[in-house]
Amino acid sequence: MDEFLEQFTDPSKFVGHINYILVILSVSMSSMRWLRIFAIASGITGVVYYGFLVSDLISATWEFIFTTVNAIQLALVLLANRSRRVSEDEKLFIDTVMPSLEGNQRTRMLKLGKWETKQPGEVLIEEGQAAPQLVFIARGAASVEKGERLIGVCGPGDFLGEMSFLSGKPASATVRVSNEIRCCVYDPGELQALLQRNPPIRQALELSFNRNLVGKLDRMNETRHASV
Repeated sequence: MDEFLEQFTDPSKFVGHINYILVILSVSMSSMRWLRIFAIASGITGVVYYGFLVSDLISATWEFIFTTVNAIQLALVLLANRSRRVSEDEKLFIDTVMPSLEGNQRTRMLKLGKWETKQPGEVLIEEGQAAPQLVFIARGAASVEKGERLIGVCGPGDFLGEMSFLSGKPASATVRVSNEIRCCVYDPGELQALLQRNPPIRQALELSFNRNLVGKLDRMNETRHASV
């Protein structure tokens, strides 16, 4: 152990330690972009260490290949973030639901949803409905009704059906379009399958659900007090 620590004071050996430290940092990154960046930095350090300080041509060659592969993958990630133009409605969805996700993860989520326009009076979710669709409102407003009583109003940035999606229980209220709505609709089964394959998307969506639920509860309390 003492010899290992002493190597940190040797500049030629220290570069080798930096190589492995950067590898460890890369695999600890939750963002694919930063994972690639640290991996590239590790590869470059490895090329310098093995190619110029240790004269190990085989290791230096593999470090170069490792660096090249990660550089290509980083370029693809950056290209995916820029290549697809999004509408204002999709931008609101991205900013609200998945601001921390990489471009390819955002694309998967957007492709799975179906953008629809709903007219006033249409019922989006009916109380007692089993496995209702998950709806994200980009424009317009909807009323939330329990029996004959209005208990809340939802608008841009709100989810509908998220509690049933998380719990698997029937819808606890009816949601009716108040004025024309532009929304993104998800089949719960298809979305659950996507989330099982992509934990980062699941985490981002559940975090968005939590934020949205707090906002809706506050508005429902205001509606309840106003009706008293």
